[in-house]
Amino acid sequence: MNFGFSEEQDELRRLVRRFLEEKSPETEVRRLMATTEGYDPAVWRQMAEQLGLQALIIPESYGGAGFTYVELEVVLEEMGAALLCAPYFSTVALGTNALLTAGDEVAAKQWLPTIASGETIATLALTEDTGRWELDAVTTSAT
Repeated sequence: MNFGFSEEQDELRRLVRRFLEEKSPETEVRRLMATTEGYDPAVWRQMAEQLGLQALIIPESYGGAGFTYVELEVVLEEMGAALLCAPYFSTVALGTNALLTAGDEVAAKQWLPTIASGETIATLALTEDTGRWELDAVTTSAT
């Protein structure tokens, strides 16, 4: 078995690394951490329109690129190394993956194309045992 990356995956790594070296230097990371948004919407659009990163694991039938979780791992590794300030993990690793595994075709058709295009930012939310979203229904606490 070959556990190494393919030439295409190595090229994806180089492409993402070059992009992040330009768009996510330490000075920009520190600047974005101090903003209300926490990310640069222009860079988010570039990630979607020029690199297709938000579309990476979304099947082509939903407007995505149809790659695998191995390519997602390559991208996430480079984003982590660059400390990219962007809602990529919540949108792609959590939100997109939830839509892909939920089996809800209506939701997938509604949301996956807009996630792939970079138009929609997503995340994953869980309810308490009551299934209610209201603040007074939250009983979980962190210590």
